[in-house]
Amino acid sequence: MENNDLFDFELNEAEGCWSVTGYYGRSEEVVFPASYEGKSVKTIGAEVFFNNRRINRIIIPESYTSIGEMAFFSCTGLTEINLPKNLASVGNAAFYRCTGLTKIKFLENLTSIGGSAFEKCTGLTNIKLPESLTFIGDSAFENCTGLAEIALPDGLTSIGDLTFYCCTGLTNITLPESLTSIKVSAFQNCTGLTKIKFPERLSSIGEWAFADCTGLTEINLPESLTSIKNEAFYGCTGLIEIKLPKGLTSINSSTFGDCTGLAEISIDENNPVFRAVDGVVFDKDMTTLIWFPDGKKGKYSVPEGIIAISSFAFNNCKLTGLTFPQSLLYIEDFEFNNERLEDITVNELNPNYCNIDGVLFNKEKSLLLRYPKNKEKTNYAVPDGVLEITPFAFYSCKRLVNIVLPENIKFIHEYMFAGCERLKTVTLPMSLQYIAERAFYDCPNLETVTLSRKTRIGHKALEGFKGQFVYLD
Repeated sequence: MENNDLFDFELNEAEGCWSVTGYYGRSEEVVFPASYEGKSVKTIGAEVFFNNRRINRIIIPESYTSIGEMAFFSCTGLTEINLPKNLASVGNAAFYRCTGLTKIKFLENLTSIGGSAFEKCTGLTNIKLPESLTFIGDSAFENCTGLAEIALPDGLTSIGDLTFYCCTGLTNITLPESLTSIKVSAFQNCTGLTKIKFPERLSSIGEWAFADCTGLTEINLPESLTSIKNEAFYGCTGLIEIKLPKGLTSINSSTFGDCTGLAEISIDENNPVFRAVDGVVFDKDMTTLIWFPDGKKGKYSVPEGIIAISSFAFNNCKLTGLTFPQSLLYIEDFEFNNERLEDITVNELNPNYCNIDGVLFNKEKSLLLRYPKNKEKTNYAVPDGVLEITPFAFYSCKRLVNIVLPENIKFIHEYMFAGCERLKTVTLPMSLQYIAERAFYDCPNLETVTLSRKTRIGHKALEGFKGQFVYLD
């Protein structure tokens, strides 16, 4: 039964109706008033039941049109709610962390669900969104881990940031034909998803939109798609092959980064920007290698005519050997985070690069660019004449036990030997001036570092080192 003395009200003079702004009762069941002092009550204001863990059932009259921000924030005891037929909007965080809710029925006049409205409602298992809905705010259903399936209504054009982030129980989604964009982390870490059918109007997929959806094995990318942002499908380890549509004009290696099962990429032959050859992505003119799929194995020779290799193109791939052509002039970076790579070979006529025993150098042999992670040698002496070593050059070389650096080396860059977990001894030259931050991070077996007393050691450069220093002077 209604008891208006338990509520505070505020009059909206423009609309001639009341809003509930406070509650003083201690009942487990709350019946909201339909009227007050002869005028209708139509809204529930902000934070009215903020952190009220006593209530478990609420009854809202049909006349109500909106529920305000954080109205039922963290009402963890709430198990039952009827949403009125005239309800048009649910405010930001209105039912945030209402973990006791298992089901909720949305009615046809609802047009807007605010950001974080049902975030962390872990008990929700199934919801049906009405066709009238045109807006879902960021994080609206984030961490609803019990949610198993969702059908999004026609009329919805965008899915916002983090909308279904970490809905790990979600196994089935129906995306509306009206949808044109999926934004940042919208479905990230939805590990139960196995396949997705994208609508034909979709034009963009945002950063991390489906990242870490490890169960995903099948996606169909529509012809309308023009842009897939960085890390959009990062860590989707179940993907084996994909076809990129003809309208796609924006993509790079990080888009499908750490997709360790992905071995084949094909591209519509009418795509004006990209082409695929033997499952590898190049620019249309075949001058730049853009992306080598992580799951492709064996040895690979970059085709003659390729001038440049894009950033992280070979990151995390499963190659054991890599050969660069005579035509190659520019490698955007040298981060080949590849546990299996044993040798890097360069055509002897290449004007910029060379290899010495499978290690990559510049042509003058004064700059060491990359030491293959899986190289069988346990002992390595950097050749005389080398003046500089690039950052990360020896990063995570797990077989390396002993290393000697030549004279004239002045700096050891950040993380240069980080992750060399078997490394025991390091001999550093008298010329060395500075060891940068975390240069030997995560080298648990390092026993001896030989160096000059004049060498400055940066912040946490030898973090965890418990061995001995041997001084050359």
